[in-house]
Formats: sequence, structure tokens, C-alpha cells
Amino acid sequence: MDQSPPSSTLYPAMALMDYMHAPTVGFYYLGACAFSLCILQKARSIPDKRRRGIVAFMFAILLAYIGEVLYYFSRSIAEQDYEPPKPAAIRCLGSILVWSPLAYSLWSSKSLRWHAYFGAFVLQFAFEITTFLVSAFSIPANDRQKNVPFVIEFIRAFASLFLLLDAFVVLVTKQVETSTDEERQSLLGKPTDGSATQNFNGTYGAISQDTSSDDEEAAPKDDRDKDVKAQQAKRLEEEGGWLGYLKGFAVFLPYLFPKDDWKVMACLGIRLVHMLSERVLNLLTPRQLGIITNKLQHSYETKSGVMPWKDIGLWVLFSYINSYAGLGFMDGIADLVISNSAYRRITLLAYKHVLGLSMDFHTSKDSGEVLKAVEQASSLNSLIEMVLFDISPILLDLFTAMYYVTHLFDAYMAFIILFMGAAYITIGWYFTTLSQPKRRDYVEKQRTESSTVNETVHNWQTVAYFNRLVFEHKRYAENIINTISAQYAYYFRSAGGHAAQDLLTTVGFAGACVLGMSQIVTGQKPVGNLVTLIMYWHTMTSPLYVLSYSYRHISSSLIDAERLLQLLNTKPTVADQDGAKDLVVHTGEVEFKDVDFHYDERKLIIKGVNLKAEGGQTIAFVGETGGGKSTMLKLLYRFYDVTGGSILIDGQDLRSVTQSSLRDAIGLVPQDPILFNQTIRQNIRYARLEATDADIEDACRAAAIHDDILGFPDGYNAKVGERGVRLSGGQLQRIAIARVLLKNPKIVMLDEATSAIDSSIEALIQQAFRKLSQGRTTFVIAHRLSTIADADLILVVEKGEIIERGCHRELLLREGGKYKELWTKQTAGHLATPASEVDSTKGEQGAAGEESKLLVDLTTAGEGEATGTGTERRDDDQGTVGKRR
Repeated sequence: MDQSPPSSTLYPAMALMDYMHAPTVGFYYLGACAFSLCILQKARSIPDKRRRGIVAFMFAILLAYIGEVLYYFSRSIAEQDYEPPKPAAIRCLGSILVWSPLAYSLWSSKSLRWHAYFGAFVLQFAFEITTFLVSAFSIPANDRQKNVPFVIEFIRAFASLFLLLDAFVVLVTKQVETSTDEERQSLLGKPTDGSATQNFNGTYGAISQDTSSDDEEAAPKDDRDKDVKAQQAKRLEEEGGWLGYLKGFAVFLPYLFPKDDWKVMACLGIRLVHMLSERVLNLLTPRQLGIITNKLQHSYETKSGVMPWKDIGLWVLFSYINSYAGLGFMDGIADLVISNSAYRRITLLAYKHVLGLSMDFHTSKDSGEVLKAVEQASSLNSLIEMVLFDISPILLDLFTAMYYVTHLFDAYMAFIILFMGAAYITIGWYFTTLSQPKRRDYVEKQRTESSTVNETVHNWQTVAYFNRLVFEHKRYAENIINTISAQYAYYFRSAGGHAAQDLLTTVGFAGACVLGMSQIVTGQKPVGNLVTLIMYWHTMTSPLYVLSYSYRHISSSLIDAERLLQLLNTKPTVADQDGAKDLVVHTGEVEFKDVDFHYDERKLIIKGVNLKAEGGQTIAFVGETGGGKSTMLKLLYRFYDVTGGSILIDGQDLRSVTQSSLRDAIGLVPQDPILFNQTIRQNIRYARLEATDADIEDACRAAAIHDDILGFPDGYNAKVGERGVRLSGGQLQRIAIARVLLKNPKIVMLDEATSAIDSSIEALIQQAFRKLSQGRTTFVIAHRLSTIADADLILVVEKGEIIERGCHRELLLREGGKYKELWTKQTAGHLATPASEVDSTKGEQGAAGEESKLLVDLTTAGEGEATGTGTERRDDDQGTVGKRR
């Protein structure tokens, strides 16, 4: 008796339903999961008892499908004239392919998006109950118990019913539980779970971290991206899902594919044409070889001796066009043009944006993170390239391959490829997850090895001072051994996955060939079909590797893009107002009006400062470190905006003028100048790019550095080293002074500009300063009070307030004054006549004479005692540029 289910043979509509059963359930589940992911539907946890019951029913359905397939297979082997019903067999094979991952994901996941599962269970029950009822009406009552497929259908139908009922109970129960949980939520927000938590300020990216800086330094890349991932998750929630999230990256499209750049758009067209032609030629080339094989076989059998030259020519043409010598060469050039254009545009965009950010960003930034973000143009381009030119064609290739191999042989061949592909991707995912801890350990060891080299190379002097060359050599050797050991551990797991995948493809290829050969032997298919299959096999299986490992690449590229997007979304706190005008400086009058400022709202740094500097005056700030002196100069330079009051230059509020014009009008000599690793001439010309060599040399003469430079072997062409490390502290500061002299600004700021200059040079520098100050407003910060004795106005700053003001003579005569106290401390032990005795001298003229004498004595004797730090950069003022050769 034929024990096949008669539904598919008696009713053609049922055969169609058998074919559509597995794809409908599978694609609904995938679509529902994708939709839930896009709208960020919350995953729900299921009680373990309920989960075990649902999983049991799912495995019962899966085993029923496997049992039916085994029944058809064993009977076809036992009975030569038996042919399994193809619709029923395909339904079982497809359902195995669908229910295996569904059952595994339900069993292994702690929380699930239940609507996707519930919908799949509804569809499964609808298909199974319909198939069962049709079979029940088609099979005579006496034969039903003997019909194995019918009995299996009966088991599946009732298992599907109970599965649907259980799923419905879970759906309703969880809705009630969710409502109860919401009522129990704390009014203060979500409880923390030990992971990154949001700060109460609610600002973008405000994620507190409980990891220490040491852990952050030692962590591998994946851990260092933890903060970016947290911000990515926060933005996902804010945007309402992945669709809104990905729209945020649309800002990069004009830079990746600019419409106004015809070269890039033409290259994009070339790439699209190549992608489509490659899909067609991937199919036509092996097909043409199969046609040639069939004609050669026919020629051999008929002994006609006819060569299929036309078909051979087409095969050669298809192979040429699809090779790198054909369209591949043009596609490679187009890809290079698009990549370089995207890299140039986005990198320059990020670079310009970073340089335009305010000082608060640059003082708190992680330089490595910023540099990494600026370099993300290639990651963005590779992300779009993978989606457009790798993953999308793979999906097209998949459907084409399934149709074509079915046409060449039958649907069973397509299922061999589908099962092999699913297993291949699963193995790749499993071994990637398995090797991830070893990869983290390997990357960490690499970072430790690299860190050891950097530390010892940058601190070679410390190694030499303590004679620890042997120790450092041994430490580095141990790090190398640890890195190699970690690499072996990672390699063996990763290589094991590749070996398992290759074994799978070998077995799948052999099975496909055996199936094809069996149909050739029975005369069902020609030999050329097998040749086509063999040639087409690589085209079908090569995308599996991309699908297997592309998720990590996509995730990494999204993290890189998120980092760049966050950087571009960072707005400068100091920005030009709409309609801001250029600063026009006439006399250079500077006025602070009730200026308040704070870096942090909890601590005020500048408190109600009022001062007015007439054009051409020299204003000196003195006081203890941390009092707010440098902050005032930063406010004048508009590195920060005042939080209260205003600063005006010739009556123009700094917030109403452009930053560019303001900084063109101001020159600054910092306490610790930093130079580019270029020549001395290039560093000085940086102040005024159009300056001539004569202008540069005149500025160096005025700064008393010209003779030193001529003493170097390469003169003005001598390289100064990274950050100017080959120059002494005094040489560095004199070059910084020369740059300001060359710039010739209207307003000059000197921040401890003579701290690293010896007494023999200071007189020349002071003379240069007096020349520079003529007709210019000058602000000086000094700890060595002898350098500002000639200032028109001296301001004593303490804790952000001006507590004393006046000229040098007036402040010395003030009993109990802070300035007098500082002067006394600096002159103690160096002068025969202390400052206190000056006040006791009779007659104003005598006191003035003593002050003049004290100033002269201090110029030669007070050097170094006032600061004690500026001269520690070098023991002498010669530097290393002159000694290198």
C-alpha cells in the first residue's frame, strides 16, 4: 500500500501550500524580528517552567519532520520503484531548516521578542491543521493508522496546537506582569545593574564608568569601545530604533557620494554596472562550459568531429569580462577613486571640526580617541561598500543559485546547499564566539608589548640613569613570549573553525556531486549539468564566508562611525555669533567689566574683576599659583567665554566679534612654548606666513636668539625635534618671543615669558619687550617680580579677585600688602638691605633711590630664586641642536 500523504497529489493547491509552508513561517519570523529590532521592542523573559514546555513541543515538531524525512529516505532505498512525494519532502526539509534555529534560540536565549515567536506558531498551526484535515479526508478510515506520514502529521498538528496555546498564555501573562513591574518601578528611574548608568543630567553621552584608568589602558579594543557602545545604545533609544539611528549617518552621504563630483558619481555607476554584470556572468560562465561539455559529448558519441567554436568563444568572452583584466580592473580603479574621495572629504571635515572646537574640549579630550575618530572615513566607506557591493549581491546570488541548481537537477540539490550554508554560518558564528576570549587576551598582550616598547624608548634616559638595560630587555622578551603564546591559543580556536567549515563544504560538495552523478547515470540529466555544478560551486559557496564573518565587520564599522558622528556632533562652547564682525583695534584699550568665570559651576574661578588698560599700557598680574591669572588671559584670548560681565577691546565686546580677527590682533608668549618638529625658520614663520627671511632674522635679533641660531651647524634650517625637545628652555622661549615680534600684534600677552632665561640674556629680552610694548597694550604674568617692576599697573590676584593694584613703588610702600610680602620673600638672603628697611628710610626720595638699587640688584642676583622651575629644562642654555653634530 502506498503510504504517501495524498493531499499533494490529489490537490494541486495543497502541493503549493507544502512548498510555501517553511518559507512563510521562516520569513515571517525573520521579518518580525527585524521589525522588533527596528522599533526597539523590549525583549521579555519567560519562566523556566513555561520555557521548558514550549521547547519540548518545538522539539517534538522538529523530530516529527526529521522522522518523516527519514521515512521517505529509507523507503526510497528499500524500494527501487518508490519515489517520495516531492512537495511533502520539501516541506519537511524546509521546516527542519526553519525550526532548528527557532528551537535553539528559544532554548538558549534568556529574553525574547515574543511576538515574532507567537506569529510563527500561529502560522505553523494553520498550515499543519490544514494539511492534517485534508489528509484525513483523503485517506480511508481503515488505512489511516497504517499510513506513517499521516500519523506523523497528526502528532505535529496536536503539538502545534499545544504550542500555540502555551505561547498565548505566555503572551497574556507577560503583559500583566509588565504592567505590574511598571507600577513597581522606582520614581527615581531605572535601577542600576552594575553596568554603565546614565547620569542625572541627561546630557548626550553622559555615561558614568566605574572602571579605573588602569583598566581602561589595559583593556583591548572591544572593551575600550564600551563607552561608545553605551552611547550608541542611548542614541538608539532616543531615535526610536535602528531606522532613526541609521538616518543619523545620512549626514555623511554628501561626503561619501557627492552629487557635484562627476568623477565619483561616474565611478559609482561603474561599480553598480560591474556588480550587476558579475551576477549575470557568474551564472553564464559555468553554464556555457556545461553547454560545451554536452556538445563535445554529442560530437564524441556521433563521431562528427565538430568543434563548438561559437560556444567556446562565448565562454572565453564571459570569462574575460568577469575577470580582473576585464571589468574587474575598471571596478578596482572606481573603488579606489570613491574610497580616496570619501577619505579626503570626511577626514578633512573631522580635522577642521576638531581644530575649531573650544579649549574645554581640547583640555579634556583623549587624544587617541580623537585621532581615531578623525581617521574613520575608511571605516564608513567600507561599511557602505560591504552593504552595497558585498551583502546585497550575496542575497541575490542566493536566490539565483537556488533556482539554477533546481533547474539543473532538482530541489533536493538546493536543500543540500541550503543546509550546508546554514551549518557553515552556524559554525563560523560558534567558533567566532568561542575564540573571542582568546582574541581579547591576544590583543591585550599585543598592547602590553607595544606599551613596553613605547615606555622604554620615550624614557631611555631613566633606563640609563638606573642602568636597567638588562632588566628592560628581559621584560620585553617576556612580553613577546606572552604575546606569541596568546596568539597560538587564539589561532588554534580560530583555525579549528576554518577547518570545520572546510570539512563541511567538502562533504557538501561531495554529496551534491554524488546526487548529480546518480541522476546522470539514470539518464535524467546530461553530463554538462555536472560540469556546470562543479564550476558554479565556488560562486555559490564563496559568499558564505562573508555572511559568516561580516557581522563583526559591520559592528566594528558602526562603532567607528558612531565615534566619528559623536565627534562631529560635539559643538564648540565658544562660537562666533550670527553676524559677528571683525575686530577693529585702534588704541588697544582693554576693559574687564564685572567679569565672572567658572570651569565648573560648583567653583567660581574669577570673581567680579574690573580693570581698564589704556592703549599702550603694560599690565602685570602677580600672585600665587592657581589664583586665576592665566585664566584671565585665556578669557581675553576667548578660549572661554565669560560667565558673567564682559570684556571689551576698544569698546567692542569680544563675544560680538569673530574669533579669527581677535586672535590676529593678539600675540602670546607662553610659559612652556611648543614647536613643530620642523626647522627653526619654519617655526618662526608660522607667526606670519608671508614673512621674508630678513624679517625672521630681525625678529630673532630683537629676541636675542639670532647668534645662537647661527651657532647651530644647520643654522636656521636646524630641526628642533618633537615639541622642540632639542632646544634648551631659554632658547625655546626666545624663539617664542621672536614669533610674537614677527607677528607684530596690537595686544601682547606674556605668560612667564622669561622664566627660563638667564640673567645675561634677560636685560636684552627686557629691552626687546619694551620695544614690543611701545604703542601696544601688554599683559604680563610674572612670578619673578623684578621683570615687571616697570609695568604701568600691577594687579595682585588671589583666589580669582584683584586684591591690590598700583605701580611697583606704590605697592612696596603699602604696609601689610600682599605684593610687599611676595617681594620680601623673593629678595630675602640676596640683598644687604631688606625691603622692610626701605620703608623705614626717611624721605620719599631716599626710598625711591633704594628701590632703584634693589631692582638693579635683583636683576643680577634674584635670578632663579623666584620661580625655581623655569630653568630646570636644561642645565645650561645651549640645548642639543648645537651639540648634535
